Amino acid sequence: MFVVIFTIGGAGYAVASHAASITTGEPPMGLMIQVSSLSSTITPAKLKSYLDSVRKDHRNPNKPGYINVVVLQDIADQNGNLLTTYLDILKPYLPGGSTPAFDRAYIGTIDLPWTGSGSKYIQGIEDPNFRSLNISQSTTLAKAFKTGYPTVKADWYITYEANLAGFWDSNIETSYVTYINQLEQALSGVSSSKAFMWSPAFWSTYTSVSNNMNLPSLQANLKDLFAKIPSPFYLDLQDFVGQSDGVSTEADALTWINYVHQLAPQLAGLQMNVEQFKQNPDGSIVVGDPIEVPARENYYVKNGIQLGPSWEIRYWHQRLYGN
Repeated sequence: MFVVIFTIGGAGYAVASHAASITTGEPPMGLMIQVSSLSSTITPAKLKSYLDSVRKDHRNPNKPGYINVVVLQDIADQNGNLLTTYLDILKPYLPGGSTPAFDRAYIGTIDLPWTGSGSKYIQGIEDPNFRSLNISQSTTLAKAFKTGYPTVKADWYITYEANLAGFWDSNIETSYVTYINQLEQALSGVSSSKAFMWSPAFWSTYTSVSNNMNLPSLQANLKDLFAKIPSPFYLDLQDFVGQSDGVSTEADALTWINYVHQLAPQLAGLQMNVEQFKQNPDGSIVVGDPIEVPARENYYVKNGIQLGPSWEIRYWHQRLYGN
């Protein structure tokens, strides 16, 4: 998730007394942790309390609210420093740790800022030097993580996100194909026989893309993208409801994920990243509504969609536990 401005308090959403009733109706899903932004609002002790809640209340697959997968979106700051203060807290809770709280983990690397002109998701990904820098730093960090946390059993997460609605442009699609293949090769050299997960989004509705007459090229390029990405590859599609402040709806997200399913049946897994927050027009982010978010989760499940790791643990926890 590319949004990084946090407003954890306020908004009058979830309180502790709501936790049991909210959890009762929640389907199985996973959680994402944006490690690089934790220091702005979340102490190591607070992160530990989040993880303890998962292990204590959300580990029974036969009960509602089951949490099965975790994604560490990134493991370093933008200067390439491994965030060991938080990773040390996370270690025992990851698969292979002393007291695991998840069945499976995916480890991301770094979210580098784009300082050139234009967009990171257009001009940035099309810049071969920027792609190479991302790959080299990701490889270095993956090696450092493996050395520092050798007992952790995890797959890899592709941190660099994308606006899939823009893939009608063949230059963007080709750039991502090149990047993902090179990154997968590099990370497989650090730890082989691993699966990969990626969580892009459609920033536009299906109707708006259709109205702009971009659907034929979008379809061709997305088919090409997924055909050229090595398996096993898991797509955890952002539903884009939270960050669009409701401009994109759950119905829009369902349309897009079904569209991808038709184009890429070879994916190892296709899941929905149900955004646990709401982004206000001023860019601030608050916890998602305690009624709307679980209703959205269940809407997807009732329509045959599996829920994947969702962004992000602090909003999920505040919605259920009030802190």
